[in-house]
Amino acid sequence: MTYKYQDKPQKVDCPGPDKFLMHEALYSFQEDIGVHYNKYTDYKKGSSLFYMEGYSQFVYFGFSGTAPFSEIVSAHSLEILERLRKETDLWTSKQGMLSLNYNGEYVSCLINSIQDEALRNKINSLKEVNYLTPQIIAETMRINVIRVVQDPYLAMYMALDAYYQPLINRNISKTEESL
Repeated sequence: MTYKYQDKPQKVDCPGPDKFLMHEALYSFQEDIGVHYNKYTDYKKGSSLFYMEGYSQFVYFGFSGTAPFSEIVSAHSLEILERLRKETDLWTSKQGMLSLNYNGEYVSCLINSIQDEALRNKINSLKEVNYLTPQIIAETMRINVIRVVQDPYLAMYMALDAYYQPLINRNISKTEESL
């Protein structure tokens, strides 16, 4: 796999999976949602408004599982997805579906590193009572979307729980002809 975003700042530092892969996953996710949700805007690609628009349009639909994932995902993100699938500490299996492993070392680090204390405490409280799911946290994340843009740990949590997890379970693929 060719890395495209290694020249961008490494903003997340948690133990566990390959840091280069996780870095690539975050930036590829951000680029995918930015491109998809800015088709009809005049925000310049790469600008903060371009990414803010992507996050604000995706956040609720991603967490609720209703985003048009097959339209959003790039071939590069699908390559990343195949590598992420092999990171066994990131996922748990329930009834043949993969879910983000909230108790894993990497995800626990992400959650415990969220900058906003109230949001961090809410996510941890849901996690502690085994009630944290993308659907349960969707509205909270929609309300706090500005924090996602400002907090790389929260953005990485979002990328994993609201983007890569649904992609894994949908078996979405794209051929080069359809890209």
